[in-house]
Amino acid sequence: MSKALAFVAGIAVIIVLLLVLFSPRSGTQTDGATANDPVSGPASGDAGSDATAGGSPGGDSPAAGGATPTAAPRANADATAALPARPDNPARDARPAVSLWQAGPDTTRTEVDGFPATRLQADPQALSGLHVGQQVTMEVPDLNRTITARLTSTHNQLNKVEVFRGPVTGGHDKDNVIVTRGKTATYVVLSTREGVYSAVINNGTGEAVLTSETDIQDNLAGENDAIPVPGIDQEPPPG
Repeated sequence: MSKALAFVAGIAVIIVLLLVLFSPRSGTQTDGATANDPVSGPASGDAGSDATAGGSPGGDSPAAGGATPTAAPRANADATAALPARPDNPARDARPAVSLWQAGPDTTRTEVDGFPATRLQADPQALSGLHVGQQVTMEVPDLNRTITARLTSTHNQLNKVEVFRGPVTGGHDKDNVIVTRGKTATYVVLSTREGVYSAVINNGTGEAVLTSETDIQDNLAGENDAIPVPGIDQEPPPG
């Protein structure tokens, strides 16, 4: 009889140990993670632990909120990758130079007030769109080259006359261009080390005439336009 009771008692002890080992415990998961582990989170069956931590049985737990900083850098990277490409900025990108006039392969020589000049053809549309920051080119047949300048300043005069100024690219410190645009005509004065040139452009037709101010000054200096005055004999006053 004592052996039977001992056997039954041993079986009972084994059953109790099995129940204790395999029953769910509050705050502990089967994989050993605790309820406060920000990665694993609380056990799904421990509703009382959620209520104590301030969460709701059906809502997000503090552990889920703790995982947000880990996902934030990835979300920021995805948002940066989704940004559209930066649009082109006309003020930043280089603009092509605009030709104020062209001489062409066969230039026509003419005279203005008796001085030699060259006939040119300008683009009226290009003249009407001049603005600060723009590069302009001017072909000078006498120099056998094309000069480039950049318009850096502007101001208005009476009768809506616009004046643009700018230095010559790669030129001397005093090399510059002045463009005076009126209602019917545009006047361009180009100053270089090789000489000073002026052009008069018809805004409607684009016809232009280029003259060398240096030639004009040289011709004026060589002329003698003085009027001789005959001498007058004058007797001294009586003493």
